[in-house]
Amino acid sequence: MSHPPSSVRFPSDDHPAGRRGAEDGLRRTLALDAAGMAVVGVCYLAAAGPLGRLLGPSTALVAAVGAVMLALGVGIAVVARLARISAGAVRTVIGCGVSWILLSLAALAFGWLDLTTGGVVWTWLQIVPVAVFASWQTLELRTLRSG
Repeated sequence: MSHPPSSVRFPSDDHPAGRRGAEDGLRRTLALDAAGMAVVGVCYLAAAGPLGRLLGPSTALVAAVGAVMLALGVGIAVVARLARISAGAVRTVIGCGVSWILLSLAALAFGWLDLTTGGVVWTWLQIVPVAVFASWQTLELRTLRSG
C-alpha cells in the first residue's frame, strides 16, 4: 500500500476499519476543541470591553486573545477536516494547548496581568478544558498510532 509522503504511516493502516474508528475519534476531539475555541474567541471579541472590566485586562488584550482563540479554532478545524490526519499537525494542536496552559500559569504566578478576583478565577477555570482537550487528543493520537 503506498502512502503520500506528507502522511504518517500508522500500524492501523493495515486494518482500515480500525484506523477509521480511531481517526473518527480524533476528528471528533479536534472538532469539539475547534468549536469551543472559536466560540470563546468570538465571545471575547464581541464583549472585549465588558470582559476587560470584569476580568481586569485591557479591552485591547481581551480582543487580541479573542482573535488568537478564533484563529486557533479555525486552524484546529482545518486539521480535523484533513482527508488524512497528520500526526505532526495534531502534535502542533496539542503543543498550542500546552503553551496556552503554561502562559496562563505564568501570567498568574508572575502577575503579568492586572486581574480582578474574577479574572484570576476565570484564568484557572479556562485552563481546565484546554488541559482536558490536550490530554484527550494525546490519547486519541496514541490509539491511532497503536492501531
